[in-house]
Formats: sequence, structure tokens, C-alpha cells
Amino acid sequence: MIDLLLTQGAVITVDEQRRILENGAVAVDQGRILAVGPSDELERTYQARKTINCRHKIVMPGLVDAHGHGGHCLLKTIGADTPNMWMRVVTPVYFHFVTDEFWYVEGLLSALERLRFGVTCGVSVIGSQPRSDDPIFGNNHARAYAEVGLREVVAVGPCAPPWPHPVSRWVNGQRVRGEVSLDAALAGAEAVIETWHHGANDRIRVFITPFTIVPSLVSSGPTPPDVGSVLQPHDRYQARRVREIAHKYKTRIHSDAFGGMIKLAAQDEYGLLGPDVHLQHCHGLSVEEVHILAETDTRVGHSPGPSLTRCPVPELMAAGVTVAVVTDGTSPRQSFDLFQAMRRAQLLQQTHFHDRAYLPVGKLIEMVTIDAARAIGWDDEIGSLEAGKKADIIVIDMQQPHLMPNFMPAHRIVYEAVGNDVETVIVDGKLVMENRQVLTVDQPSILEAAQQEALALIERAGLQPHMRPPAWGSVYQTFEHEMSFPE
Repeated sequence: MIDLLLTQGAVITVDEQRRILENGAVAVDQGRILAVGPSDELERTYQARKTINCRHKIVMPGLVDAHGHGGHCLLKTIGADTPNMWMRVVTPVYFHFVTDEFWYVEGLLSALERLRFGVTCGVSVIGSQPRSDDPIFGNNHARAYAEVGLREVVAVGPCAPPWPHPVSRWVNGQRVRGEVSLDAALAGAEAVIETWHHGANDRIRVFITPFTIVPSLVSSGPTPPDVGSVLQPHDRYQARRVREIAHKYKTRIHSDAFGGMIKLAAQDEYGLLGPDVHLQHCHGLSVEEVHILAETDTRVGHSPGPSLTRCPVPELMAAGVTVAVVTDGTSPRQSFDLFQAMRRAQLLQQTHFHDRAYLPVGKLIEMVTIDAARAIGWDDEIGSLEAGKKADIIVIDMQQPHLMPNFMPAHRIVYEAVGNDVETVIVDGKLVMENRQVLTVDQPSILEAAQQEALALIERAGLQPHMRPPAWGSVYQTFEHEMSFPE
């Protein structure tokens, strides 16, 4: 007698043979996958306490969103029409206008959104730039994900310089101002790691996360090759301290990087490159930097978001770099829907090369499952349906007009499916959502709490100017006055 048996589905395994079983089954017991094979064979072999008939459905590994941001879910579309100013809007909000409770409520909402889109494991940087001056921010976020029942990586660490960095917290409706040093921010990150790393039956992990790997360079995009040819002392100090923390707690390093930074980081013996490092964005890389990433086995997260800035994904893959498709969070113009992110990633590369052969369906599925799991160092347990691995599984309802007819299942989910087509989600062998019903938390109360928290934040931070009405009747939006920003 086993815990769970999924039968008669189209099973996309993403195993070493990349098998797709047209009438397949998955056997689950004590949180792990026992077997994956033909449905008639497994039905003869196992009796289950619960059996789910997956006829006309796809069974596949839970999706892995290897980079996103905590906080964004309560700021959706705010600042979406403020040209090139997203970071100027949200960074002050996260550092000066949120309450401690904000991180818990937003964590619940973001976990629900990911869950309902089939994301069984996500990474969340606490804020637009990491905020770790107090461990309560990361702790509250982790607690929310643990309650919903998802697998989560909480990413905490130092924000961008200069130091000391001004911070505020809201207590009983009053703003209390202060400052935080680099060492204090690192200590706050350590406290979150000590509390939550491998917590909730190892569903929660915590990575050390500096905002960028070379903080002396401009962090919003590629740096010209002739700028910043020498690492600054504080670059080296940050890298050494981050390395020490990662080694002390046996955890991984998560950060942003852009063109110019990779070459500089390679100058430092503590440089934040290597198989325990996962870098985001990586726009504007030189050919030399692509090869540095390959030689060091550094992993990369590609977010094909609204900026449409290209990461050289095919070039990285050709060199041997592991690349994941990631969402980069939910604001201001996107969601945690990795199905749509796959399509954007494909369109971006195919448009750049004027070649529809780039990023075929199989590779895209790998980039949100096994490759994404490898990017965060968790591919030994998640990212594919194989005996012995953790039972993180999603079931997609194919008996819908936009997903019919039921053949070529891999193509169908890449080209036509969306996150809301996910019907059932299993994490660690436990049903977290079944038939679109969340089983672990009270969704209506979370939605109401999120609404009230967002409205209170808008009032505190004065975000109304960034909630512009639609621009009707014009092909180009104009702005009549200077925008104000939170201070």
C-alpha cells in the first residue's frame, strides 16, 4: 500500500532519457517517487490510498522558478507606465514604507500565485534589492511559503552601496528611520539562514544574495568594456564575506550580473563565480565572459521580461552553461506564469537571430524544470520525474478547447498552455492543490489581507501618481508633469 498513484496520463518525465509516456503513471510514497512507467504496469504493481485518474491530462515535474522577488505581488502594475523608473519607484518603497507584516502577507499571496501556476519551487529575493537589515523580513516570507506548502529559496543579503544605507521600518503607524552597514546587513542575512535554511522538512532553503557580484559598477545594465577595469577594495571585501557565509552554512550564492562584471569578478580569488553561484540577467556579456561562465560552471537565470533585453542564451548553452528561464517576479508587467515566460524566451531569441530553430520545445521545458533545478543546486531531488526523487508533480487539464486535440503533449503545453491550466499540484508527496482547490490555506482570507495591505502601502508611500489611467486613443503615451518618487 502506497500513498498516491497517478494513472493514465501523458507523463513528461524530463528524466535522463527524456521519456514521454502516452499512457503513463507515477507512484508516490512517503514524499518520494517510487516508480514512473506504463500505467497498466504500475496499476498491477501498487495499491494506493489515493488514486488520481489523469486521462486527458499531462503529468510533469513541478515547475522551478529560479529567480523572482518577494514584495512584488503587492505592487503589480504600479509604475508600469513610469518610463524607465521601476527601480526608482519600488526600491524606496521596500526600504522605507513596508511593515514587518507586509512580508508575510505578500509571501502568502506570491506563494498562492506560484502554486496556482504550477510552480512548486521558487526563488524570492527579499525586495527589489535584497533587504536584510532585520531578519524578520526574510523570516516572515519563509513562514508564509512554509504554510502554503511550496518549496522555496529565500534570497537575502546586502543591497547596493553606498554604506551605511538608510532604512526605515513602520511601527504602530509611525516611521522609524535608521541606517545599516554592510556588516550589519550580512549579519541579518546570516540570521535568516540560521533560522530557515533546510527548514520545513527541507522545503525552505536560504541563499546568500548580494545585489550584484561587483557593486562598484552600475547595476542596471551592461557596463562598457573600457569602464571599471579594476576591482575596488569594497568589491573584494563583499565577495570575501559572501564566500565566508556560504561556506559557513553550506549554502549557495544568488546575485545579479551584467556585462563587464564577469570579467572583473574573475580577477578575484573570492570572485562570485562557480558551480555554487546562480547569476541573473547577464545582459551585455562579451564572448570572453561567456567562456568564463562556462569554465567556472556558473549558472544563469534568464528573465525574458518586459524590457526585452537579450541574454545571450544560445551562446551560453553552446559553451556549456546551465541556463534557466525565470520570471524575475510579478511586477510591474508580468506574472509568475512560467508557461508564458517560456514563450517569451523563445520569441526573444528567434527574433534576434531571425531563425525559428532557436530554443525548441524540449529545451524550453528543461529550462523550467531540470535545468532550473540545477541552476539552484537542487537537481538531485527535484526537476524531473524519476524514482527516488522528491514527489513535486503537477497535473495539467488538457480537456479544454485551447489544448485539444490531445497529442504532441510537450508542444501543447509550450505553445498553448497557461498557468491556470494546472489542475493539481503535489509538493513533497502531499496534495497542495486538487482540481484547482487550494488545500493548505484559506485563499479568500489571504486575498482580502493582501488587498488591505496593498492599499495601506499605497497610502503610506504616496504611490498614487504611479497608478496612471490607461492611455486611450494614442499609439504613444506622453507624460505631462514630472513624476514624484517615494523618499
